Amino acid sequence: MQLRDSRYSFNIISQFYLYALFIGFICLWISPFLVSIVTALSIIYVAVNYKLFFTGYISKIVFSAFTLLLLGIIDVSLNGFASLASSKLLLLVGFVFILASCLVLFENKKDNLIHFTIAISAVVALVNVIALSNYFLNMDFYDKLLLQSKSIPIPNMHHIHFGIINACVIAILVGLIITKKLKNNLQCKLTTTLAIIIIISFHILSSRTGLFSFYVGVLVSLIIHTFRKKSFKAMILGVLVILSSLSLSYYFSNSFRNKIENSIEDFNSWGKGEEINFKSMAMRIEASKMCIHIILDNPLGVGANAQEDVLQATYIDQKTPLDEENRVGPHNQFLEFGVKYGWVGMILLAIFFISLIPAIRQSSFPLVGVITIIFASLFFESLLERQTSIFLFSFFIPLGISLFKHENP
Repeated sequence: MQLRDSRYSFNIISQFYLYALFIGFICLWISPFLVSIVTALSIIYVAVNYKLFFTGYISKIVFSAFTLLLLGIIDVSLNGFASLASSKLLLLVGFVFILASCLVLFENKKDNLIHFTIAISAVVALVNVIALSNYFLNMDFYDKLLLQSKSIPIPNMHHIHFGIINACVIAILVGLIITKKLKNNLQCKLTTTLAIIIIISFHILSSRTGLFSFYVGVLVSLIIHTFRKKSFKAMILGVLVILSSLSLSYYFSNSFRNKIENSIEDFNSWGKGEEINFKSMAMRIEASKMCIHIILDNPLGVGANAQEDVLQATYIDQKTPLDEENRVGPHNQFLEFGVKYGWVGMILLAIFFISLIPAIRQSSFPLVGVITIIFASLFFESLLERQTSIFLFSFFIPLGISLFKHENP
């Protein structure tokens, strides 16, 4: 009787938290404060169910994530509770607890997970439609901006983060269809409709980071699937679909075509002195060079408090051709951690992804796509430095694990 009551209480708490997590996902576009409330709830959920985090692959993933949190704790203890170090620590707290809570929640609410996934996908599709409508009403204006390394605005969200969200949702929706996880005809129709809306919108609206990460994720998942099945049919078909998708996007979408042309112009500016100013990727490459200098000179890192000052001083010391307004951060999470926490930070971040291998082995290939999208994105955007990207990082990996985990026979 006591065991049954305990199980009932766990189900009630989990159902409540699942609804809260859905609200938190919606609030990524509405209210950062409410997202913070959901983060606080994740801490409570983990505390109440702490025993569930010491089993199987979940324990390995949570432990590796916790080592990243320790870096923030050490940084704050060494450099004091200054605002920047403390805020970075709080972001890592959010990363660990949202990740941990989702790993357990999604695993124990599998009966509701398809409906939950369709619901969040509907939210993403709605945001796409709103942004797409604004784009078509002002298409000439935004197409010109895209040639200047600017972006199509997304309601209350950075376009790079939205591109990564779109990429993850597409990988999950298409994965559900291919692996036949959907339970009835209605779910198939809803999932297919949402996937089509998001795929079309994605190629018009998305950042280059989202597009690149998505196609890298697709290719890696195809390679894994090919090796597992020992058949090249899926690989050949997948490559043909990718080529067709890119060709159709280039032919029919002005925005996609302008992004390609801007990327070529960006590429041609590399290594040409002051020409790299106002070129998005060229500026990031220059920033990455500065970060490498800092890491080589400071193998233990400089801490979050000093990061920006040291970076700007390095720009000056290395006689960068960038104007002061263009001396940005690297938009690379590995280099961000390297500057803040040294080689240890970069190694521990790599170990986190290594800790996902046991979960990958127990899952079908779409999970590889989701994880690869997140991993590839880290080289073009610092996903552990903003609340929104922390949430998407911590949310989509557990969702992919639970959706595509092989069922026990």
